[in-house]
Amino acid sequence: MNNNSALGAIRRRWWIIVLLAAIGAALAAVPETERVQEQVVRSFSATHTMLVNDTESIGGVAGVSPNQVPLLATTGEVPAAVVERLGYGGNAAELASQVLVGFDFSTGALTFDTTQDTPEAAESIANAFAEETAAYLAARQDEVYTARVGAALDRLETLEANLDDLTAQLALEPEDPALQAQRDAISRQYSVAFEQSQALSVAPPGVGFTTLQRAQAVETTSDTGISTPTSRRTRSMMGAVAGIAIGLVIAILLGRLDRKIRTKEQAEELFGLRARASIPKVDDDARGGLVVITGRHDTLADSYRTLRNVVNFVQAGLGNLNRAPITLVVSPGPGDGKTSAAANLAAAFVENGDRTIAINTDFRRPRLGAALRSEGRPTLPFEFDELSEVPLKPLLSETDLAGLLLFDLSSVEATSGELVRYAARRVPDIAARADQVVIDSSPVGATAEVLEMIPMADTIVVVARLGHTSIEAATRTMSVLRDLTTAPIVLALTGTKQTRTQYYEYTDRKRDQVAPDDAGRKRFRWSREPPVG
Repeated sequence: MNNNSALGAIRRRWWIIVLLAAIGAALAAVPETERVQEQVVRSFSATHTMLVNDTESIGGVAGVSPNQVPLLATTGEVPAAVVERLGYGGNAAELASQVLVGFDFSTGALTFDTTQDTPEAAESIANAFAEETAAYLAARQDEVYTARVGAALDRLETLEANLDDLTAQLALEPEDPALQAQRDAISRQYSVAFEQSQALSVAPPGVGFTTLQRAQAVETTSDTGISTPTSRRTRSMMGAVAGIAIGLVIAILLGRLDRKIRTKEQAEELFGLRARASIPKVDDDARGGLVVITGRHDTLADSYRTLRNVVNFVQAGLGNLNRAPITLVVSPGPGDGKTSAAANLAAAFVENGDRTIAINTDFRRPRLGAALRSEGRPTLPFEFDELSEVPLKPLLSETDLAGLLLFDLSSVEATSGELVRYAARRVPDIAARADQVVIDSSPVGATAEVLEMIPMADTIVVVARLGHTSIEAATRTMSVLRDLTTAPIVLALTGTKQTRTQYYEYTDRKRDQVAPDDAGRKRFRWSREPPVG
């Protein structure tokens, strides 16, 4: 189960959205001189325009149609000639791609357009392409004209030779009608060929282009920047909107990547249990100590009393055990508040008048002794091999509360597994000598020693901390508990938000001054008893 709710992610990380909105508004509202100005790119365009004088002469003499001229101008010999003429460093195709050649059939106008960084480059490239195109077509016209004149002369010579041959034959046979008809036909062909040859020699074809305007560079500019409003208020609002949008994206993304339990509803869904006790969030330096003490009644202390009442209610349904009911306090991982819950639950049982024994089985991080004893965890004068011969009483230590004893072997040199297994063997004897037994175990998701204690428990309290317990650890913990025990399970959530109420401001004593105690927190001092009646 992930924290996939977009609304929940936004509610938990609203401060990110507010912070980015404030930053966006501040950055957008800085003075104009401090902002990056728009960049302006300068360029120059130039166009060479020519007029096609006779489209038929181009097609008839040069063998090129007018709509083929743009293709000939940008491929083949023309770009190569322009590169050589200008001394261009790149290849011909690259230079040709910078020129746009167009032909207007309605006016016969042929244009060569280009845009360059300098006016000189724009003019020289446009003029060069136009002139080299005209020169290429003129050379092609000359080649075609020369070939046509040569073909006409060859035909004329052939017809003249045929005519002379037929004339000689008619001189021998003047009355032959066939020879006479052939001679007349050849004579007519010769006349036509002679006229065409004379026409080609007298009026050779022209180039067919007239330059209307050579290229002249014209400056063009373009803006690469984005214009911004001049009003600081408008810019500030736009920056705030942009910051909100970015903050929303970040908050939702962090929510999807979050693997911690964040809400009570999410915890109840993961554990499959209703949270029977909500222990409010406290500072880290206030965690781990006893808060269920005589005369203290605040939300934190009373939350542990509520947990005691829930456990008593569950134990009432267990029937007559002929021994003290055993309550095992577990957590999915370290830092969930398990030891604090175990210590204060034991203190709450004592407050009810129950003789209680608290057992520490978390030998990797033994903190239960420090929570119940002001002088720290007890030191037992025994070796591990001697424990089997030691009666129970020397293994029990006094605590700061009358009626509460501590069974803690953490000072004995042995492995955690050996100590837990020995403690498990002594639990029945402990339960026979008390009214309540509370066991502080190691985290289910961190060690295997807790598996020794789970089957012995009559009631199991699972402690999870909002904003700290991982989803994977919670799921794994419930799988282990469901597999190893059928005992009732009570879910207690630590780190919940403390709700302010006027109930704890109601008292039967009057306050006359408030002074800070050693921990820097405030306490009440009373001057006199309230009047009776």
